[in-house]
Amino acid sequence: MNKLLKIFFTFLMLSGCAYEPVLLKKNYDFYFTDINSEGEKQINQIIKQNLTENTNIESINNYQIIFESFLNKDIVASNKKGDPTIYKININLNYNLKKDNNIIFENEILKQSTFNNIDDKFELLKYEENIVENLSEKIAEDILISIMSLTK
Repeated sequence: MNKLLKIFFTFLMLSGCAYEPVLLKKNYDFYFTDINSEGEKQINQIIKQNLTENTNIESINNYQIIFESFLNKDIVASNKKGDPTIYKININLNYNLKKDNNIIFENEILKQSTFNNIDDKFELLKYEENIVENLSEKIAEDILISIMSLTK
């Protein structure tokens, strides 16, 4: 009974105080007038899409962004035969934020993930693509959050 009361009061407090997670806000108060990218096309496309979807075209804060992405897949562990058992994917992104053609912010983001080998190579390829997509979306979120902290 005591546990139910705690859950009830927690729910009541969170619903009554207008709690809203900070990262739930998907429309940021800035806009990218120009997005230039180099490097991995798949990663760049995902990042560009996330950056344009989550910004406000009517904002007075306009920026240009230039970024370069690198993808690296390494073998972390192998079995006795020399076949890989664990892989690691690293995505490295360097970006510059410009306002009126002046660089106002530079940053580097590194995201990585490790995963086990799968015997079915088609499934392994799809799994790797899914990991790259998720890491790219996280990088785009990090970019948006860092720019949001600059505008405040």
